[in-house]
Amino acid sequence: MIPIFQVDAFAERPFAGNPAAVVLDARGLSDQQMQAIAAEMNLAGTAFLTPARGGEGAHWHLRWFTPKREVAYSGHTTVAAVHALLEAGRLRGEHVVFETMSGPLGASVVADKTRRLIWLEPRVPTLHPFTGQLAHVREAVGLPAAAGWAAAVTTPDHDLVIPVAGLDLLRSLRPNMTALGDAATHAGLRGVCLVSRETVEPGSTTHSRFFAPHYGIPEDIVTGSVHSSIGLWLLEAGLLRPAGTMVEFTAEQGDGLGRPGRLRVELLVRDGVVGRVRVGGSAVTVMAGSIARPPA
Repeated sequence: MIPIFQVDAFAERPFAGNPAAVVLDARGLSDQQMQAIAAEMNLAGTAFLTPARGGEGAHWHLRWFTPKREVAYSGHTTVAAVHALLEAGRLRGEHVVFETMSGPLGASVVADKTRRLIWLEPRVPTLHPFTGQLAHVREAVGLPAAAGWAAAVTTPDHDLVIPVAGLDLLRSLRPNMTALGDAATHAGLRGVCLVSRETVEPGSTTHSRFFAPHYGIPEDIVTGSVHSSIGLWLLEAGLLRPAGTMVEFTAEQGDGLGRPGRLRVELLVRDGVVGRVRVGGSAVTVMAGSIARPPA
């Protein structure tokens, strides 16, 4: 049997935010066995940790699987992995570096008297205008038209980010998952993220929904990976104003699924250039147990 944890990421209480599974010791598991465990867990992300393979400064080797395939980056699953390492007493200090298939990924832990924030430190993303058939994607999502406050862009993870006119419209979307999966596959997309500037809570800046049915994720609850790009997207559209060298805001996701998640996003800006992006949130363990080793 293999020890496994289930952690709710970007949440400060159980049964909120986005659940992810974490295998702290995946040594000896094949790719097929990892995929079988991820499929059995049937969560948007399952993390598999092994000792670092020698990458400079790395502490752990980290892989992410959805129920259908391996992905190059999963934010909420990384938050869950850091939380599980902390809970198991296997994280030394306040900073950790993971080896991943897309390069090194850092994370930091900041705690105060009331809560503990886990900050992801991905590379600063580069965004590109979407050149595919936006009308096909909008039709599959059920969105009549993209809002005019920002242009649709694609992220380094091949997610399409589309502005939406308001929260009511965002909530009303009922995507055709088969059509959306086909349109996203044809366009080479990992997922489709719809973003409203109208929010549930007055202190927030964005509210999002994210769909990736062709990855086994009809609707992701809280998508950490896309929010570093959303921060840069808003900044480039002139919708965020730095306070000195720092831009920070709260993002919302998951409320419509009954699992509200909250993310903190920070951008360090000097001379108009973004030098660092961080995405942070809390996490809680909801289950610890063991899972059978899949057939080799």
